[in-house]
Amino acid sequence: MTTQDDSKTEEFLIHSDSAVIKTMEMYQAIITRMAGNSAACKQWCIPLVTAILVFAVKENTDQLIWLTVIPVLICYCLDVYYLMLENRFREGFNQAASKIAQQTFTRADLFKLSPAGCKCQLWFKAFTSLATWPVYLGLLALVLVAYKLAFCHA
Repeated sequence: MTTQDDSKTEEFLIHSDSAVIKTMEMYQAIITRMAGNSAACKQWCIPLVTAILVFAVKENTDQLIWLTVIPVLICYCLDVYYLMLENRFREGFNQAASKIAQQTFTRADLFKLSPAGCKCQLWFKAFTSLATWPVYLGLLALVLVAYKLAFCHA
């Protein structure tokens, strides 16, 4: 015998329900924001490193060149963090989409925008991603080349 309360808690939503669509759109907005933050790390780091290098060479101060390593490392870590979050929210999106496809998505699932996935695995994936390390390794190589060209007169 089922009570009236039991029937309310097991109400499954379909993919065309406006609340379901809005939930998925909110996931997409978070993913887009994380991707934008990741790109912003690169957009800020490159001119910052370039400006410090130009100033260091102009002032003939080799200690300032090594100062560029700090923003490179900070931006790399931030970029990796945003990429890891983006991947975790993609996992959350995929889990919600799977529940919708299996018709097991309930009202309790609405607007629960939870990141999912193994943090450690996604951290490693972000650190080794072609979207992050080549840019920052390239910047570190640029610092080294600038130092050699400007201050190692053989």
